[in-house]
Amino acid sequence: MVLSPNEEGKVGEIKRNVRNYHVCPYCNKKFEIGVENFTLKELSEKDCYPYPHLHLHGNPLHAMLCYIDRDLTIRSVGFIKSIEISRDYATFKQLMKKWSNPY
Repeated sequence: MVLSPNEEGKVGEIKRNVRNYHVCPYCNKKFEIGVENFTLKELSEKDCYPYPHLHLHGNPLHAMLCYIDRDLTIRSVGFIKSIEISRDYATFKQLMKKWSNPY
């Protein structure tokens, strides 16, 4: 998906990228990780660091589990091959909402 210049300017309003890229230990693909601003606000209010962040990707589907500190630096990464997704309407709706968000 190609973002318009107007849409590109909004990315920083919605999500902040962490300070370092990371390579998935399972597939060796390099990713730029971002955390939504509303989540960062909640975390800072509750002082919940390091924060676990899950990044789903790949075929077969797997995930990177990243621990992100207060400075938005990834401190450690693991991978998850065993993923179970609930097959209910609410979960499907939220997955589609995340997937369709270009940011």
